[in-house]
Amino acid sequence: MKRFVRSSIFGPLVVCGLFTVLSAEPPARNQIDKYGNSFNMYTSALHVDDSGVVAIPARYRWSVETSWRGVDLNGKNLPDMRVMLRLHDPNQNFTALTAQMDLATAAKLHHELGNIIVKKLQNPDYQYRPQLYRPDQIPTKRIIGIDAKGTAIVEDVDKAQ
Repeated sequence: MKRFVRSSIFGPLVVCGLFTVLSAEPPARNQIDKYGNSFNMYTSALHVDDSGVVAIPARYRWSVETSWRGVDLNGKNLPDMRVMLRLHDPNQNFTALTAQMDLATAAKLHHELGNIIVKKLQNPDYQYRPQLYRPDQIPTKRIIGIDAKGTAIVEDVDKAQ
């Protein structure tokens, strides 16, 4: 009797779960490619100092690449709709940084970089500093003293002052 009750309760649940999984629509292929920005940094072959700064030797080179995202059932390559910016060491065959970005992001960066290069060629003193951080989220501190170990004692500064 227990077996009948257990199978009569769990059987329909398993069938419903199976139909739910099978009927779920996969994301559209163009959506995967279009919005799939990804950024990876590999530091195993690089020197990282005590503060976490990664030193990258001058021999590293930038490249811009396109790639394939796979192969279809007929053996044809499926193009990836993104471009990849890669920082690599040609001597050691090591990639330190990859940035795969959709075409809209790549076009925006291309336009911004082109504008900066033109202005820098016209005027070597030209400086461009984008606002990368929200000023209200940057903590403001004041040194109020130094303890016996030589460590600074800080306090938050009220931004309303």
